Amino acid sequence: MAGSSREVTDEIRRRVGILDVISPHVTLRRAGRSYKGLCPFHSEKTPSFTVDPERGFFYCFGCHVGGDVFDFVMRIGSMPFKEALKDLADRAGVRLPETPADEQRAGDRERLLRAVAEAAAYFRAQLAAKGGESARRYLASRGVDPQCQETFQIGFAPAGWDHLLRALQARGFGSEVLEQAGLVVARPAGDGYYDALRDRVVFPMHDLQGRPVGFGGRAMGDGTPKYLNTRETPLFVKGKTLYLLDKARGPIRETGDAVVVEGYMDAVTCHQFGVQNAVASLGTALTLEQVLLLKRFASRAVLVYDADTAGEEAAQRGLLVCEQAELPARVAVLPGGADPDAFLRSRGPEAFRRALEEARPIFEYRLEVAWKRHDPETVEGKVGIVDEINQLISTVPNPVRQAEYVRILAERLAVREDAIRGQFRRAAQGDGGASNAVAVEVRPVSEATARAGAERLLLHLLVVDVTVREAIQSIEPGLFREAGHRALAEALLAPDAQAADPGRLRERLRDETAVSLLSRFLIAEPPPGDPVRTAEQCVLRIRRLGLQERVEELLGQLGDADRAKDQSRVEALQSELRDVYRELK
Repeated sequence: MAGSSREVTDEIRRRVGILDVISPHVTLRRAGRSYKGLCPFHSEKTPSFTVDPERGFFYCFGCHVGGDVFDFVMRIGSMPFKEALKDLADRAGVRLPETPADEQRAGDRERLLRAVAEAAAYFRAQLAAKGGESARRYLASRGVDPQCQETFQIGFAPAGWDHLLRALQARGFGSEVLEQAGLVVARPAGDGYYDALRDRVVFPMHDLQGRPVGFGGRAMGDGTPKYLNTRETPLFVKGKTLYLLDKARGPIRETGDAVVVEGYMDAVTCHQFGVQNAVASLGTALTLEQVLLLKRFASRAVLVYDADTAGEEAAQRGLLVCEQAELPARVAVLPGGADPDAFLRSRGPEAFRRALEEARPIFEYRLEVAWKRHDPETVEGKVGIVDEINQLISTVPNPVRQAEYVRILAERLAVREDAIRGQFRRAAQGDGGASNAVAVEVRPVSEATARAGAERLLLHLLVVDVTVREAIQSIEPGLFREAGHRALAEALLAPDAQAADPGRLRERLRDETAVSLLSRFLIAEPPPGDPVRTAEQCVLRIRRLGLQERVEELLGQLGDADRAKDQSRVEALQSELRDVYRELK
């Protein structure tokens, strides 16, 4: 909520009840001081979505989404904070302060949106006109019926250098605005502009509000490149956009599953054949930003890329970013090497859905690919498989999942787990330490869980009981290891936090995990027992676990120093060990 006026947001919270905002989207029933219903952000049968009208927060105990009234409007409308602020301000009758710079930026963006909208209308008209006969024939040959063309607002950019330019200039748009919108390109000699898309079937890209923001053009013959996107603009960033997400987000929320394909035609055909939870990555490698955007609506993803070498490589890169984003993902391999468009038209939607159901989990798919490339019966083959799988494991942020992958890999190859970790360590050293293959040093699950649990309990007490903050002066943000925990602790322990209400605390937070935790702690039942005493025990436990981990690190370093016969290093480590043991006792 950076850049917002506290007085304005406070006034909106006073005037707009969170129940009034959420009730049109969720059927809520009273449960004590809270209200419960089925979560609108993921598919569920048992209500786990809870609203606390007194504090003005919501939290889902199923998908862990939470926040205040602004967060709900942003999520349900898939809009940025500024638009949610305007929406709620209009509802509350609150006037938003605007600087001349704000008005200028808003005006510039509106001009670009109008220009792109006019271009979309122009392309649609050209498809229907006499000159669009070749594009209509092409779409008919691909099986895209007129109804589908209308649904997805497919158009046609005629051949020639400046048809769109002249048409939009006649409607009052300057060349500079059209260039900023990515619709035209400046000539190298500086003597004018020409159309960015020519003699192509045009697919408009929409934002989550359904507004066209950019275009993709598909060559109808042997033209190159086959797909051409308009350039990136303030409205359209290719690596942050998913084609048809504006239409697919509802079905994705209902099912929890997203189907990710490569090209526009693949996505269009999926929707035409009833697979309405499909989106396309604009024919490029799936990016982390795209996956994080998808994760706002999906609990799982299935990647269905072309069955050629390029498609296989794209699928593997997509899996890596899904692991980074912690979005469970699988890969569907279509038989016969077909792409989704051709497969659906030749085999039908039921066969396609069966292929989706048989999709392979990330790790199994990567292991199968590595197995085909290397001979697991030879030493060199085993090394090659381990090196390939390290590319996946090194991106996994969850240490438990990393440890399980290492265990499975060791069993399949019939080698020791410590040998695989050693190979990972050497690969990381070979990259100058750039790899984050933390599977080499996975902490025991029980210890990691104990520390995280103690941190969460302490944070819960800090959120619901101001006396804990006042009584235990030794608590500081550095005590918390988890990034989301630390972010919430920094907001809670700020000098003026004791007088802050939950809404003000929310405004300090930028980390989504921290927002989720704050919402959970405000809505959940407070921990039993004496809060100050429980908090003191949490602090003691966190510090003890930290010291125990330091002992393990020092013992490992001591062994290395002893083997290297570095006596001075040995003595220094022994001295530090004695100090840590004394502190532990």
